[in-house]
Amino acid sequence: MIFFEKITAFFMTVILFFSTLFSGGMKNTADPTLHPDPAVPGVAEDLYGLPDFTAGEAVGIFCGSGSTEVLRYEKTTADDFNAYRDTLCGSGFAIYDEHKIENNLFATLVSDALTVNLSRFSGTGTMRIVAEERGPLCPLTDTCERICDPLLTGMKGETVVAAEGMGYIIRLADGSFCIIDGGMGDPDHVDSDKLMGILNAQKPEGTDKPVVAAWIFSHLHGDHVGVFNCFSLDHHDDVIIEKLYYNFPREDEIAASDAAFMLDETIYRWTQFKKNLADFYADVPVVKLHTGNRFQVRGAEFEVLFTPDDLYPASILNGTGMNESSLLLKMTLEGQTYLWTGDFAFIATDLVLMEYKDTLACDFLQMAHHGINGTKELYARVNPTYALLPVWNGGLSEMLKKEQNRLLVISPKLRQMIVTGCGTWTIRLPYHPAFGAFRRIPTDQTVYPSYPALLGER
Repeated sequence: MIFFEKITAFFMTVILFFSTLFSGGMKNTADPTLHPDPAVPGVAEDLYGLPDFTAGEAVGIFCGSGSTEVLRYEKTTADDFNAYRDTLCGSGFAIYDEHKIENNLFATLVSDALTVNLSRFSGTGTMRIVAEERGPLCPLTDTCERICDPLLTGMKGETVVAAEGMGYIIRLADGSFCIIDGGMGDPDHVDSDKLMGILNAQKPEGTDKPVVAAWIFSHLHGDHVGVFNCFSLDHHDDVIIEKLYYNFPREDEIAASDAAFMLDETIYRWTQFKKNLADFYADVPVVKLHTGNRFQVRGAEFEVLFTPDDLYPASILNGTGMNESSLLLKMTLEGQTYLWTGDFAFIATDLVLMEYKDTLACDFLQMAHHGINGTKELYARVNPTYALLPVWNGGLSEMLKKEQNRLLVISPKLRQMIVTGCGTWTIRLPYHPAFGAFRRIPTDQTVYPSYPALLGER
């Protein structure tokens, strides 16, 4: 038995190492503020003919994905931000949204042809002008009639293709759904059918088809978009999808990065994702998210704290690769706050720690990159009451040993860590379980009650 346990531990260590290696888990120490060589490919020649920004120090103009171009300046002031906003308003643009997060300034302006997102961070003096061809805008209001209690479900992946993945399903007050990622698709489409089963089980009685009000993708890795691909092939006629939200890197960056495999023909890759959009969702708006955007999904409020635009002059070719492009989203629902991190990585983490302070504090933390990424500094700033860990069951014990995760394990504030690898679970929102109704820190032997039993309410 001792020999068997040692062999098992050895193989788990090997699995963890290669998962970390191929998922981009190695920490990078590159300086994220490093100025680019002017000859670096991807630097644009202009910014859609916008009025010149004459303050601060220019870092460069960088090509994002699609039609997005990003102009970055350092050593700017709040007055510089306000003056340029006013200049745009005098040049045919109208303010669509404008707000503050802490002392950071954000504005979205639109013309008939363009959308411009402005951001200025007080702690660093960094200002970004993000311009692109006008497309669907973030809905600032999306109210609904309450007919049911909101729920949050973490779906345990059953795929045989990969040992990790992430999929969260939020049932909203009107019975529609918001999905975060989905997980890894597989040739047997097991998780596709499992997701369809969750939607059918939780949709309001008498509803013909589940309504997915928003499907949000943190980043492009196959263990996050794969279920969407398989689900689209299997069940596109069985649901109504209203909007898709994401901001993925450029294809030439993907091809040169750790994630070049996302361009092959495998069913859970970017290639299939684009084909699904064209074949099944040609009329579904795709909202490209930018830092500072805010939007509502049936009363659930989202703030976008980080997108790949913020990396330049670094990109997914630096640091830990594709994981650096993970969105950072703060959600408020039923009076509780959530920080959705995807596979959030280290260059991005260093940036947001310079840019935000109290904003990062949340009731729920989705632990980054299946427990591989995240830092003690970030998790201390979040200081959550509940932690959501999308890790495979066999890797749980190793993840709990990592220093940033130990910070949560010993935190006197943390009431519960919920691990998707232990099983699919559902909680009612707002979540206030009674003490003694759950295991605070799970083990790989933890078994969650199946829906409709609610975790923490047994």
